[in-house]
Amino acid sequence: MKDRPATLVLSGGGGKGAFQVGAEKVLREVHGFRWERVFGVSVGALNAAVIAQHEYERLTSLWLNLRESDIYRKFPWLVVALRIGLLNKLGFYDNTPLRDLVERNLSGRPFAIPAHVGRVSLTSGQYEVVSSDASDFTAAVWQSATMPVIWEPIGQHAIVDGGLRNVTPLGDALAYAPTEIVVIACSSSRIEPMRYPSNILDVARRSLTDITLNEILMNDVDVFVRINDMVRQAHEQGTTLLAPEGKPYVYCRITVIEPTAPMGDTLDFSPEMTRMRMRHGEDRARAIMRPTGVGPGERMPPRIAAQLEPVLHS
Repeated sequence: MKDRPATLVLSGGGGKGAFQVGAEKVLREVHGFRWERVFGVSVGALNAAVIAQHEYERLTSLWLNLRESDIYRKFPWLVVALRIGLLNKLGFYDNTPLRDLVERNLSGRPFAIPAHVGRVSLTSGQYEVVSSDASDFTAAVWQSATMPVIWEPIGQHAIVDGGLRNVTPLGDALAYAPTEIVVIACSSSRIEPMRYPSNILDVARRSLTDITLNEILMNDVDVFVRINDMVRQAHEQGTTLLAPEGKPYVYCRITVIEPTAPMGDTLDFSPEMTRMRMRHGEDRARAIMRPTGVGPGERMPPRIAAQLEPVLHS
């Protein structure tokens, strides 16, 4: 099997992160990808960290045994109202179980390759990348996976999900001049329909994790594809495009793998959904990596076809 060095980029998506586990396994075991470094935000931060430790079996076991209670404490609506109204809590639920899960799976374990995760401060509004050699990396993974409103911001700088500003950290990856980039997104470019919201949590989850973050994700990828096409055309005309600082842009092949089947509720961590998402990740990786990129009877979306072209970096 041919060795294929690449940088892996993992998006956010809550329980949909199981899709990434299935897709990554096929890319590595079947197609020979060898990750040089891994980037992730939100649930992609957790997956990225364990992958960077080369603990693949532990990552699969973690997801197959994951339960809602391992991620957050869910309260009745009366308790939620008391927490927000009387205790001035800034989130519906408590995600300290997620902190414990992250610490159990990351603390004290060596990293085989560099991992990078993103987090956002609500006080400064800034996005920050934290690398696996940082002393607060484990905390940063938890912070990166903390969805605002659903869970409370963390610390004096009110740190939350890195996906709030950077759903797919492509820009972070390009800064390291990667050989090739593979992006595994947890959501499709087409937003899944949903029943009428039954409560304020449904409204918050739908607005933040489904619609807003999906739009950021699609814009992130589409911008790279669009710029890449401009650079390709310029190259065909014998012209080199330069970055603002004067460095020439160069090509970097990119492949994007995303679901085509409904991925369900972001906060659904049921065993049945986890297994379905993992299987679908495996199927999509196999389909995209075929020579045509299209499986039997499957039509490749135009945007995905474009993403198989190289993307530039400076």
